[in-house]
Amino acid sequence: MQYRTSIYIYTLLIIFLGCSRGQDENRMPVARKHIVTFENLFGVSAGDRDNAWLVGYDGIILHSGDGGKNWEVQKAPVKTELYDVCFVDAKRGWITGKSGTILHTTDGGKNWVQQNSHTQQRLFDAHFVDKETGWAVGTMGTILHTANGGETWVTQKEGEDRYYNGVFFVDENHGWVVGEYNTLYATVNGGKDWVEQTCEEIIPEEPELDFAPPPPHLYGVYFISPDTGWATGLDGIVIKTDDGGKNWHLLTTGAEYAIYKICVIGSKGWAIGDRGEYLASSDGGNTWSRPENKLRTKFWLKDMVFFDENNGWIVGAYGTILKTDDGGQNWNMLSGIFIQD
Repeated sequence: MQYRTSIYIYTLLIIFLGCSRGQDENRMPVARKHIVTFENLFGVSAGDRDNAWLVGYDGIILHSGDGGKNWEVQKAPVKTELYDVCFVDAKRGWITGKSGTILHTTDGGKNWVQQNSHTQQRLFDAHFVDKETGWAVGTMGTILHTANGGETWVTQKEGEDRYYNGVFFVDENHGWVVGEYNTLYATVNGGKDWVEQTCEEIIPEEPELDFAPPPPHLYGVYFISPDTGWATGLDGIVIKTDDGGKNWHLLTTGAEYAIYKICVIGSKGWAIGDRGEYLASSDGGNTWSRPENKLRTKFWLKDMVFFDENNGWIVGAYGTILKTDDGGQNWNMLSGIFIQD
């Protein structure tokens, strides 16, 4: 496929990086990698070890059935930004996007059909716990829920003038939503009721003679049980709870930039974000390190998924696709622009 605008931007980017290096010899050189797409990628999901789906700008849907060796473009019934994709197995999946877009497939993406969300809000994130039960969140405090695979979507909770960026459920009852200005809600009854939670440690102190700065945005949320989970946000924020969110505490990570996604499986954990920010944990998410240049990119990384503790995917700006099959010890850039050694 040809994407003239993206190719033009990509060319200017390479020229800029080359010129910048001439002005600053301390900059690390960059090189072009194989490009699967030039489009920004916002979402990734894995149906099994081999099958992965990526979504992004201009309605792009990419699928690989062989662990990323080959990719096919799947046809979308819309031509708009697609923000997230969620598969519960190798056949059934959903995509959310701009203007209330929700797409569904039952055949691994050979055919995508549009579902009626009854909203025009942007839907940034979606999460399904099985083939029937799922949620989607987005702008203006939108929380949508389905109990029949998306045949019908209903609104949960009265909306508010805030972006909801992430949603995660550990089962059909226990779930969390995160968003702008330290927005953090929890439910124990499948979304019938949402209770506000907070982490006092990330709320800015109010100056004596000035207005208080706004609390930081939260972007990602991930739980391994109804009690234990993490949320991530602006300025490298990673917070953790061990009591279902009644109490949250800030973790020291060394991260400088926004963290968009976090995932913990067994003793291993990973987090990604802006400007190639990458964190890793080897003790089940209790402590985090910041490996330098592990991913060899300085572009934003928007989404991440692990099928198991070894096989994971990361996607981001300018068609960045990264894959690991050893739990993050090594990441192979399948598409994108990488920093040379």
